[in-house]
Amino acid sequence: MFQGAHPYHIDEKGRLKLPPEFASSLGPAFTVTRGANGCLWVMPALEWQRLVERLQGESLMDQRSLALRRHFVGSAIPAALDGQGRVTLPPLLREMAGLQHEVVVVGIGSWIELWARERWDAYARQFDDFTIEELARSAGL
Repeated sequence: MFQGAHPYHIDEKGRLKLPPEFASSLGPAFTVTRGANGCLWVMPALEWQRLVERLQGESLMDQRSLALRRHFVGSAIPAALDGQGRVTLPPLLREMAGLQHEVVVVGIGSWIELWARERWDAYARQFDDFTIEELARSAGL
């Protein structure tokens, strides 16, 4: 399970070192794609396969399904860690997520999110205690 928020940096070649506990849980191959709310998702092979299967269950002509396929599958790249535990993020994905130098690597259970530090801070600021309480109630927690 991936958990916690970890500040890291992307180097000039677009390589990002992942926390060691995340790197050891990803497996030899994984997928990086656009996520929700302006971040990237890093998904282990099994989690990626589950997402793709769910997306393929819809009609080919359903516009909502097609938009989701374009967003997630159309942006996806296969990836692996190098010998130093780094993943290379292509320029297009870095641009989509606004990743330049400071990155927050966030574990959210089954996969990892990569956030530009400014976007992560802005996203996190919107959740005060009252909002978290309301979200928890609506989720049955």
